[in-house]
Amino acid sequence: MRFLKFALISILVMFLGMVLWMAYFFYFRTDGKGHVLREADSPAAEANGQRLLARADALMAQGSYDPARLLLDSLRDADANPNMFIATEALMQRYDTLRARRRQAPPAQ
Repeated sequence: MRFLKFALISILVMFLGMVLWMAYFFYFRTDGKGHVLREADSPAAEANGQRLLARADALMAQGSYDPARLLLDSLRDADANPNMFIATEALMQRYDTLRARRRQAPPAQ
């Protein structure tokens, strides 16, 4: 009987701890929609990522959609490089812009 009481109290405490941890993580580590927020390790890493995103923007502005797509594809794994940081939303925004501009561009003849 004593062991059962101890086990039930332990399970209750672990459950409450899990619920509190999940609430903390959702409130402080996400954007409120469930997307985990990430931050750059250093300002230099963020600057490197922004420089490459600006290069992709310049390629799209010139109408070079295939090189811009290749550059964006290469930036998908930017998390593996500690000297580069690119926010997921910024990368997805560039992909959306690329798709929209490619759709609006007249077909080349």
